[in-house]
Amino acid sequence: MDAFDIVIVGGGSAGISAAMRGADQGARVCLIEQERIGGACFRKGLYPYKAAMTALNNNSSDVTVNGIIDDKKLAQHVKRVVESVAINWESRLSELGVDIRLGRGELLSPGVIRINANDAISEVRGKKIIIATGSQPASLPTLPFEDDVVISADDVFENMSTPKSVFVLGGEASGCELAVLFQRLGSKVFMSHHEPRLLMGQDPDITDAIESSLKKLKVKILLGKKLSSYYKNDGLLDITLSGGIKFQVEKIVLNLGRDGNSINLGCEGLGIRLGERKEILVNEFLETSTAGIFAVGSVTGRRSTTGISEEEGRIAVDNAMGKNKAVNFDWTPFIISAESEIACVGCFAEEAHHKGFRAVEGKFESKNLDYSLLRGEDGGFFKIVADARSGIVIGGQIYSNHASQLIPLVLLAMKKGMKVGALASLACDGSGENRGIREAARACSRALKAQLKSP
Repeated sequence: MDAFDIVIVGGGSAGISAAMRGADQGARVCLIEQERIGGACFRKGLYPYKAAMTALNNNSSDVTVNGIIDDKKLAQHVKRVVESVAINWESRLSELGVDIRLGRGELLSPGVIRINANDAISEVRGKKIIIATGSQPASLPTLPFEDDVVISADDVFENMSTPKSVFVLGGEASGCELAVLFQRLGSKVFMSHHEPRLLMGQDPDITDAIESSLKKLKVKILLGKKLSSYYKNDGLLDITLSGGIKFQVEKIVLNLGRDGNSINLGCEGLGIRLGERKEILVNEFLETSTAGIFAVGSVTGRRSTTGISEEEGRIAVDNAMGKNKAVNFDWTPFIISAESEIACVGCFAEEAHHKGFRAVEGKFESKNLDYSLLRGEDGGFFKIVADARSGIVIGGQIYSNHASQLIPLVLLAMKKGMKVGALASLACDGSGENRGIREAARACSRALKAQLKSP
């Protein structure tokens, strides 16, 4: 029986991140994946979405014929792209010495995992085990999944087709992205969310920005509404929401809760505690109720983003190797890839007092950037948030074309405990979009000075 320092069950974004971390730290790592490296992130979520949107926004792409989007060509393009990403990761992991085993992993004891691969069965031993098996979409009791009529967010790219009208039920980050995708495909899009605003818990300007962006795309946003009923009516679905709102669509996409992929892992036999949605319960150090076994990613029940899953993978490996680290969610960017990107990290000004800070923010509108003027673009903004007492950067929010690429600058400043003056003196090309960070930091510095002068 082969023995490893760390055995990881599940090869999605959390599992890959854990394997990379373990290999970087010199551990002997085994990564078990039931199908192909990449998991849902590569084949059902963020990566297919980005591949599809890139193709749709590329005028030279071959996914359109005489100005009409060819669903089959788009689906083939997405599949080719995500497969190339998976192959690249398999190669990288192998080069680092990670032993990749394909098959379904089953925990026999706190240190032994059986691998079921078709008719072949093998076993490996691990000093520590990390479960990263992900999750699967959950339907509503009154709204079960039905092929190509009521589907989950995970199924959008499985059998890609463009309905004339679609109802996206659930308005979190991924719901907003799906609404944009279907609009770009040419569908009339309805989206409901049970909260009074989209992206509750984010900076109010960010919430305003995403709602305004979706409305400009003519997405019908129905806030504070829940599904009351639906009926099939001659190939269409009659939808009724709370408050008596009614409309018809061809397809419903459920973007709601998820159940942890913990079945058939052998958790119960090892005393690993599960929650109501089959999620694996963990402590702040990502360890399960069974010593030496950790769980990361959406199998833990959290609505994980790719960034959070990757960070949990790294932290779990560190803890498996003797450290006691907790995930700092303030250091994990929140990102939405809509028409323009949204990226947030750390605190926003209105919530900072809950975390012991007195916040001061600086804001700079993208329309005043040379970058935007040179390209004829407007809209968007940059915000930097600092603690009024120390001047240290505690957060940032960006709404721009490349927000996801720019937010790491703010995160680095936070991790290094930099004062806002460091970002205000950031060296950058005058025609670059990153100048927005510098200008927002300068505005924040001015606000700090003004506050110090005030009685």
